[in-house]
Amino acid sequence: MRWLMGVLVLATAAPALAFEGEIEAKSIGDASAGSIQFQVYVAKNGDVRMDTSAKSAKGQANRASYIKPAKGQYDYALDHDRKQATKIPKDTITKVAQSQSEKQKSKKPNVEVKKLGTDTVAGQSTRHLRVIDKDEGSTADLWLSDRYPARLWQTIFSFGGDGGKSPSSGWTQIVEKEYGFKPGFVMKMLSKDKGGQQSGLEVTRMQEKKVAAGKFAVPPGYQVTEVPDMPGGMPSMKMPSTKEEAEKMREEWMKKMQEQQR
Repeated sequence: MRWLMGVLVLATAAPALAFEGEIEAKSIGDASAGSIQFQVYVAKNGDVRMDTSAKSAKGQANRASYIKPAKGQYDYALDHDRKQATKIPKDTITKVAQSQSEKQKSKKPNVEVKKLGTDTVAGQSTRHLRVIDKDEGSTADLWLSDRYPARLWQTIFSFGGDGGKSPSSGWTQIVEKEYGFKPGFVMKMLSKDKGGQQSGLEVTRMQEKKVAAGKFAVPPGYQVTEVPDMPGGMPSMKMPSTKEEAEKMREEWMKKMQEQQR
């Protein structure tokens, strides 16, 4: 279901506006025993902070945060153990997103959409859809809420921003016209590849409340560093399509960051 994940995750990061508060979510699927927990803070002006926590195979807790200001040239990845903040130019990920989106546009996906009724997720009524990719043999189940817009989901779970210039910024119109379903805030998503392996994300709580401005600032005492070039350079880089590719890219990038900090 590569086309759908690309459309959802790589969409442009527009200000949220319709929501201010906290969101809790968790990864789900075959690796749910070692799931990642997400604590997300959203400001009315569109600033976003995501705190993640997960346990390694050895049981060690790993914490990290990502701060995405609505304005400015940089996002910040926080390493709490080292008390470091890495500045990431917003257009770094956007360029990758645009390149990937152009490739996706060159071939129209061969998909079928099934509407499976309604369900309740984290107290919200949702529309349950199943998108079947006939070429890849994969499926993606989506539980969409109409209480909040799809743009809010994009703002929270996409990385980087380009002020609305991304080719995928019009995905909401595309899916409704081409694939017959109305977009909405993704309360839950579960994809299954042709081998049967499942992975996804589920929102467990949404609360509208005032969020202190300090949540979106680099903590005092953190050393700020520049992000290193991505492995292989931007021109040849492609988004990972498997868990193994993503892990390899993460390890290479982390190794580069450690070398730069010595």
